[in-house]
Amino acid sequence: MEIPIKLDQKFWKDTLWNYISFGIQATVGVALNIIILLYLDADSLGIFNQIYAIFVISGQVTVFGLHDSVQKHNSEFSDIPNESHLLSMAALLVAILAGFVGAILLALLSGTIGNLFKSDDVGRGVFLIAPGLFFFTINKVLMGILNGQRRMVAFAIGQSIRALSILLVCIIIVFGKSPSYKFGFSFTCAELILLFFLLLFVKPIGFHIVKIVDIHRWMSKHFWFGSKALVHGFLSEAFIRVDIIMLGIFVSDKTVGIYSFAAMFLEGAYQVSIVIRTITNPILVRLLLSHDKKSIVSFARRTALLSFSATFVTSAAIVLIYPYLKLFIPQEMIDSSYGVLLILLAGLLVYSVCVPFDYIFLQSGRPGIQSIYMTVITMTNIAINFILIPFLGIYGACIATALSFVFSSVFLNILSSRALGLRGGVFANR
Repeated sequence: MEIPIKLDQKFWKDTLWNYISFGIQATVGVALNIIILLYLDADSLGIFNQIYAIFVISGQVTVFGLHDSVQKHNSEFSDIPNESHLLSMAALLVAILAGFVGAILLALLSGTIGNLFKSDDVGRGVFLIAPGLFFFTINKVLMGILNGQRRMVAFAIGQSIRALSILLVCIIIVFGKSPSYKFGFSFTCAELILLFFLLLFVKPIGFHIVKIVDIHRWMSKHFWFGSKALVHGFLSEAFIRVDIIMLGIFVSDKTVGIYSFAAMFLEGAYQVSIVIRTITNPILVRLLLSHDKKSIVSFARRTALLSFSATFVTSAAIVLIYPYLKLFIPQEMIDSSYGVLLILLAGLLVYSVCVPFDYIFLQSGRPGIQSIYMTVITMTNIAINFILIPFLGIYGACIATALSFVFSSVFLNILSSRALGLRGGVFANR
């Protein structure tokens, strides 16, 4: 088996395309926040970001780890096309069922969610994203197939289409003077548009006709893998948004809007490392299968340096540009959130070294350990937020998030040392 341990031409091409996609997504994120603030208000921005957080997190529950399973196994069976097609078809069948059930449940719970967040608009928005949850679940599996097969150009284009579709629908909502809860409709529209695009690249109809017993075999494997990865999938999205969710419980929509404006830039900088992780995952599967610890550590060091450098440059640019947003955004918004931004980015810089490998247990075929890792770091994040927010407000949230980033980096190396035999951690096997 040929193990691609170098950052070869394909790696750099895939990285370039996905950074272009990241640039589009980041621009869309900034544009959306500015448009909502300029033409509506901070309350509307808070409603939008709470609906967004609920959509992403509920989507991780509904997809049930299927995207992780199909990505991991497509990487593993990349040299066996028939098996790759078979396992992909099985995952899609499960996704259709899970997405349907998840969409119905979210619609039924939308009123309860609105009561929890003390916002009728959030509840109504959640009802509108329920159909989108069905399409999101299928799209997540389709994207996992592309990722596992290292078809990263199509993956990057898909991510861009989703972001641009959300922007387009939100602009129509803002300038149409529609109520803020209708932002939920933008996510449903975007997922439907993305589904049509992805089906051009992943053609289920073109999959080989196989026996029911073969499909059942892979459905069972996906269910087993997904059941152990479910907690990881849910918490991997919740982890970066714990602060916004908990602020939504403790403070007003306006305060959440102020914090979420700074958190948007954090999430943008975080995506710099996420892009590298996405490119790295299928390569890491092959390396872990080889059990060549020296190659794993060597690859990890190179990729970690790339991740840190890219995150540092991005963070520095954000810190320099942020104050000048006063030209477009109310000065109170910028002044109230600048300190929050600095603290969040400081914590992220530490975490950026480990982000490309924080799915390492999943890629090694240990979804249960991956879920344990995500549970520990997310519960730590929740606990610190719960302690600090009542006393420090938005600064309590950002300090808690930054501390959880540092803890995550330390715990990842401790757990990889114990579970994977990488004595000294991902970067220093002895």
